[in-house]
Amino acid sequence: MAKLATESKESKAVKPPKPAPQLPAALISELERRRSGMARHMARAVVSLVRWDGSTGVPPQREAIARACEAGLDLFLAAARDARPATNEELRRVAQLGILQARSSQSVEPILAAYRIAARVAWDAILGAWRGHPDATPEAIMLTANYVFTALDQVAAEVTKTYLHAREQHMQRGTRAQARLFHALISDNFDSELELQKQALALNIPIAPTGYVVAVCKLIVGTGSRDGERGGNALAEVATSLDVPRGAIHHATDPSTLVVLWPAESVANVDTVGQFVAKLQEEAVKRSGTARARVRAGIGGYHPGLRGISRSYLEAQQALEAGRKLRPEGIAHRHDELIPHLVLAQNPRLAERFVANSLGRLTEPKLRNREQLLETLEAYLVLGSVKDAAAALKLHRHTVLYRLGKLREILGGDLEIPATRLRLQFALELRKLL
Repeated sequence: MAKLATESKESKAVKPPKPAPQLPAALISELERRRSGMARHMARAVVSLVRWDGSTGVPPQREAIARACEAGLDLFLAAARDARPATNEELRRVAQLGILQARSSQSVEPILAAYRIAARVAWDAILGAWRGHPDATPEAIMLTANYVFTALDQVAAEVTKTYLHAREQHMQRGTRAQARLFHALISDNFDSELELQKQALALNIPIAPTGYVVAVCKLIVGTGSRDGERGGNALAEVATSLDVPRGAIHHATDPSTLVVLWPAESVANVDTVGQFVAKLQEEAVKRSGTARARVRAGIGGYHPGLRGISRSYLEAQQALEAGRKLRPEGIAHRHDELIPHLVLAQNPRLAERFVANSLGRLTEPKLRNREQLLETLEAYLVLGSVKDAAAALKLHRHTVLYRLGKLREILGGDLEIPATRLRLQFALELRKLL
């Protein structure tokens, strides 16, 4: 009984795996002898049969294709000779074409098609080499077919994996290089315009030597004035879908900010930047749906040459910030239109004197109903009539008339005089920048 129990336990024990079937050594030797000729036939078929066009890029050099075919044959022969899976090093040598294709920013599909064609040629050559060989039994041929198609599957998987990895690295390097070029332009951090043009040419980015007008754009989300945290990236996607002239460049300098460099030859091109911002606004509103997003942009002036970009960029930033305070609901704020405000705002003491002298007692915090009076004065000066001001403030006409009477008493002047109206409106706007 003990002996039977022992035999029963031994029968239930895990048996070692069977060794993988191997091809006859004579057949392997014959294939190794014909290796070079088979690799040439495979490479010739790849060059002549794979379709290459503008979308797939220029085909790899014949030498690279021949090396890849030889590596594929070596992978098959090693696996068949030793009855083992391919090593990482063998797969890496076979996958080199995937890396080359990724670095050329082209599709991987023609490379996979090339390997399929090469495998077909290799299979035909193997059958030809074994024709009439005494060891070429049906079982051996089936086993060979299994090794061939297993090798093809491994190669396809490795090429795809290597291609995707190399493509990601290539795109990251390209993105970083583009970012460096862009920041060099907006910060005037380059040695010479010629050197910058060479960098742009290497990245396939055309640069307009006549100069640029810069727009700094933010995406405003919701009914308030809060910047979208990922607004710059979202606007970059929108900008990519719009028609722009040759030489136009845009880049999200941070997640919330999109900077656009618009090629220009004169001050007249500032208007076209405003039109682009309007299109950006229209598309952004359409895509945002219920999020109710909109665009706010500052537009710098035109300054000739690539050295003028940094100045236009600074002006665009100033215009964006001033526009946010002066006209929160506005879309495009142009630096050239805000120059008087910005000049005075850079001298706070002088600006405060102007505001105090123009608005008088309206600057005193203890004045009764001061904010209501300031709101009414601004609406009246901007809209030009009592009726429109009352509609904008959602007040009765007589309430507006009463407040205007109070304002005349405080300001001590006629609000209908054009010069007075202009001075008061400018003071109200300047007050927002202080």
